[in-house]
Amino acid sequence: MRDLLAFVEIRNLVRHYSGNFKLYNISLELERGETLTLMGPSGSGKTSLLRNVCGLDIPDSGRITVGGRDITYLPTTKRNIGLIFQDLAIFPHMKVYDNIAYGLRAKNVHERDIEDRVEELSGMLGIKSLLERFPGQISGGQRQRVALARSVAPSPSVLLLDEPMSSLDMQLRSSVRSEIKSFAKKMELTMIYVTHDHNEGLYMADKTGIMYDGSIERIAPPQDLFTHPGTERTAKFFGYNVVTADGRKVAFYPSDFKVAAEGPEMSGKIVSIGFEGEHDRAHVMMDSGDLVQLEFPPGKYIGKLAPGDRIGITITRTEDLTG
Repeated sequence: MRDLLAFVEIRNLVRHYSGNFKLYNISLELERGETLTLMGPSGSGKTSLLRNVCGLDIPDSGRITVGGRDITYLPTTKRNIGLIFQDLAIFPHMKVYDNIAYGLRAKNVHERDIEDRVEELSGMLGIKSLLERFPGQISGGQRQRVALARSVAPSPSVLLLDEPMSSLDMQLRSSVRSEIKSFAKKMELTMIYVTHDHNEGLYMADKTGIMYDGSIERIAPPQDLFTHPGTERTAKFFGYNVVTADGRKVAFYPSDFKVAAEGPEMSGKIVSIGFEGEHDRAHVMMDSGDLVQLEFPPGKYIGKLAPGDRIGITITRTEDLTG
């Protein structure tokens, strides 16, 4: 065994569920103050892994340690793990102040210390003016901040977040995730953050894991994982096109090409094309049989290309795929 342990370590975790699904041989490390994002399609096991970390589920084998303490079989209340659910689970009958204070009161913290902690967190998150309101009287983004304050108030060793922004619209998600990341760094929070949105997962992460079928395929820095996806399913998850070229599978991003009037590397027939704001997007059935998406500068080809037209392209950057 190594002399120095990471702050959070999961080693060879296995957990069987009904329906033949299982978490299999999960291992990861996380240093204090780091954020690990777990991404992957629905049903890949992301939430199940969080349930094992916080004690709602117990592994069949393997080990979970936090700060050198083995918590694998401890009850949830003894783990000092914070959890923000997808639905936030804010108590609707309690004012914002009481929601934030809830975990501290459960630990019998002195009321004066609770007041100081609530004031500190509500000030940092910009919700001090909301403390006397009920959750039904505030916006979705404000409820998100309340859930964060409530989870952080008891000073958890690790904070787990399970799709915490799934109910927010796109513009609000962008704003709130920025606030959460900034807050997490100020508070030096250690977080495991689950999402199926790869943009959100990459933005929030110090390191990123990709999960399929109950296993973690790879953990890497976010830029490395995105730039070098490695496998076909990870490339497709990040929005790459996967094509067969010279007898091998390669991936290229929808913007990594140029239109080639002569001597194109690939050619095909446009299936659909439309304006998306930042770019035009075309779906093209290549002669190889691969359906790909291409992103053009906005407005450049709308009205000039139509479904049924042929187009030739030269790919400007590809990534080899190992499987």
